[in-house]
Amino acid sequence: MNSDLDVIVKHYPYKTLRVYALGDIHIGSQEFDERAVKRKLSIIQDDDEAALVLCGDVADFGLKNSRSNVYQQVMPVKDQIEYAYELLKPVAHKMSAVVPGNHEERVTKEVGLCPLYDLCVRWGVPEVYRENMAITKYSFGNKHNGRPIVIIGLTTHGSTRNKHQRFISCFDADIAISGHIHHGYYQQHARVAVDRINTTARIVPFHELVVDANLSVGGYGVKHEYEIPPTPTLQYFELSFYRESNRSRTEHKIINYHTIQI
Repeated sequence: MNSDLDVIVKHYPYKTLRVYALGDIHIGSQEFDERAVKRKLSIIQDDDEAALVLCGDVADFGLKNSRSNVYQQVMPVKDQIEYAYELLKPVAHKMSAVVPGNHEERVTKEVGLCPLYDLCVRWGVPEVYRENMAITKYSFGNKHNGRPIVIIGLTTHGSTRNKHQRFISCFDADIAISGHIHHGYYQQHARVAVDRINTTARIVPFHELVVDANLSVGGYGVKHEYEIPPTPTLQYFELSFYRESNRSRTEHKIINYHTIQI
């Protein structure tokens, strides 16, 4: 298993790349929205210029010592794992980063297994799995002077909104994807980047995406009065670039956030 600081390198031969975000699926929960998840996966599978980031809580993994009521799970843990394997298998080759969530961590703490890592091995993509966070180097598009366009992505499971934003501000990344809070949103931040060679400073945008949960209203979320989620959406970043002119060697990154209503 690779270290969290081992950068995942993915090269794509496209001029435009769409990085889809998916997490908090909670297979096995009574509120698991199977229809929404299958619709999202169908869109990703049909997109030939797609990459997929999986940010944890793929299954609910309710255990006796967890907050989830194990007696309300609609399938046992082993069946949740097999269901996740079959459900995500058609898009596994598109995965560019995979991290576990607190629901996978339950299993690790109880019995020492890493169910999401084991799934990545079975899917044939163990190199994109990281235990706590994943840093992905996306290089894509036409090469210019032998150097591809590079965009850096950071993937975590997430925490509270304020804590998460303080954490991701520590990284020199272009996009950050996480989940956990079950309420999707997008926010653009900015940093000041200093060019030490040319002695210049410029504002650099930084894009934060938090996925929504794939759960219908009810159960644990309602009991503890969590915010009611809106209609499910599939969130993604569209990455591309442009040159200032036909003869220019200067290329600019373009990062756009989009949602698809499910």
